[in-house]
Amino acid sequence: MEILDLRYFNAPISETPFELSSDISHCSICKKDSSPRLQLNGSIEIIYEGSEAIETVCLDCLNDRKYGFEHQVEGGFLTKDGILTESEQYEYLKNSDDYSLILEPKEQNLLKIEQAKVDDLAHTAPFNAFQGALWLVHCNDFMKFIGTWQHDDFVQHAPNGDPKEFFDNIVDNWNGDDFYDKQFGPNKSEHAGSVFYAFECLHCKQHRGYVE
Repeated sequence: MEILDLRYFNAPISETPFELSSDISHCSICKKDSSPRLQLNGSIEIIYEGSEAIETVCLDCLNDRKYGFEHQVEGGFLTKDGILTESEQYEYLKNSDDYSLILEPKEQNLLKIEQAKVDDLAHTAPFNAFQGALWLVHCNDFMKFIGTWQHDDFVQHAPNGDPKEFFDNIVDNWNGDDFYDKQFGPNKSEHAGSVFYAFECLHCKQHRGYVE
């Protein structure tokens, strides 16, 4: 299992949309097919300054910073023009009752991140996600994606040996008395289909994550 180890990504390459397959054409940039490649289909946007049409990109060219990716990040979006907050993209959000309590602090944290770190994330592969990857933020920096977790991962990382309590403490968007047991526990439901995307802060080592 080959690991992709970047500043903001430390997980198997299989967690990305890149594949090493003869069914995927050579990279449109370097014209080679020796590196894992991604066939662009409109669901993932790249950042590229060249004029030629790009249909396929490879991991080697990403590592060489010949192109980058747009990402959805906590509080907004990383675009070809830089950081765009959620309320800049969707102005109606400022009129919501909980904007100043929930979204605005996330936007402010996002805007504190240095440009060099924004550039690093732009040159980071996206991770596979059902509804689009969301990069979390902590300590004025983007967090490192460390993979999708199952019960054994929560057991391994739980500081007090209680994986359910650990999950409840770090999950960002879902909670409930029996949710962990049904979706991730050792006796989870045969219909369990949830995925937990795990992140680690580069600075304080805090874990966070969210569920789809």
